[in-house]
Amino acid sequence: MRSRQNIVFCLIVAALLPVLTFSGGVKQEAGASKKEVKGVAPAKLIVSGIVGNPGKFLEKQKELYQKANPLSVVEWVTTDTNTREQVLKTAIASGDPPAIGYYWGTRVNSFYKNGMCLDLKSYFDQAFIDKIDKSMLQPCLGKNGEIFALPFATVYHTTFYNKDMMDKYGFKIPETWDDMTAIFKRLKQDGIFGFSTNSASMQDCLYGITYGELETKVGPGTSWGVANGDVSVAPGSPAGEVIRSCILQVKAWYDAGYWYPGKSGINTTADDANAAFAQGKVIFIFNFSGALSTHQDSCKFKVGAFMKPTSKAGMKSYDNIEPSVYFIPSNASKDQIYGGVEFMKVSLSQEAQQTVVSNFQTPSVQNYAYSNVSDTLKGIMEKLSSGNTIAGINPTRTSSEMQTFIKTQIFAAPLGGTMTIDQTLNEMERLRLAAKAAAK
Repeated sequence: MRSRQNIVFCLIVAALLPVLTFSGGVKQEAGASKKEVKGVAPAKLIVSGIVGNPGKFLEKQKELYQKANPLSVVEWVTTDTNTREQVLKTAIASGDPPAIGYYWGTRVNSFYKNGMCLDLKSYFDQAFIDKIDKSMLQPCLGKNGEIFALPFATVYHTTFYNKDMMDKYGFKIPETWDDMTAIFKRLKQDGIFGFSTNSASMQDCLYGITYGELETKVGPGTSWGVANGDVSVAPGSPAGEVIRSCILQVKAWYDAGYWYPGKSGINTTADDANAAFAQGKVIFIFNFSGALSTHQDSCKFKVGAFMKPTSKAGMKSYDNIEPSVYFIPSNASKDQIYGGVEFMKVSLSQEAQQTVVSNFQTPSVQNYAYSNVSDTLKGIMEKLSSGNTIAGINPTRTSSEMQTFIKTQIFAAPLGGTMTIDQTLNEMERLRLAAKAAAK
């Protein structure tokens, strides 16, 4: 009976999440020093929000933490992408929070705006905070200088390519949409698709094609404004018409049969898209940079990466960085806070950050002396200082509803015929306005 009651309670909480404002929490004294962190490492340090199986760098963090705290065991709570936010918020709102929440940096605001994140500023020396890449830390900061989360790695959406195939055909890295179309057209003659992507749940990997267009054609800061819900994307608006042009270009590629596996490309899963790339069925894959480890392990050819091409030569390409962050719920116990702080220190140690690099992801501390950095990862890491990657320009951070729309419908709806492009833009505009109204 108790089990059934708990399930009913969780469902009720989940239903209230869109309007839930959490008021519970641990009181923090102004000017509190990190030396005032007291408690002992909990017997079980729960880290919730892990999507799928924990990667090697997470297991390394666990190993290092347990070595330093032999009486404490780390337990992962795993979720899938679509229920991640709900699982975390339900646990916090029910009064049974994990010691640490693991989430996307550009979406962690959905927790701290509801009072669910502890301000970590008083728990770490400034020198420790200064080690962290500023662009990765930025989305974790509150309006008054609060530090609501700490990043330990980041990814951004990129285009991986088959280097061996590029060399075989004598192709150069495409700078424009026309350059890319020419490559697709030539490969189709040999039965090879131009690209694949996880269209079932990560269409934002391809949506990044809009950022450079918005920044150049509408104005600097437009991508941020769209993601923040401040800029209209309705049909006829400057930003809306730019997004339309990007959808039309992707539609042209889709209609020409360049998107693997053809007409069902709008329903391709991550596994299918990755397999097509590994098997040489496509030359490009739009993916997140953290997938480099998957591609390095599964591909028998050399893998490269480049920023998405733009509509015209000379335009600067941009993409969104997505830090992986840890936060401590504001209603965590003193022992949970102690353990959480110690776990975060471990996650940013050189040994733990080296494991991030060794697994082909970008670490949050850039100035450690890393070993065995692949050339492809080195290029990806350098993008952080290039000005091409910006945290928070992906509109998935606007709201949970917008997140679902951008990841699953922004291209699938108009390409699959379930919405016209006007209807797609109107729906995006509706979600934008709803998010702005809810924030008031």
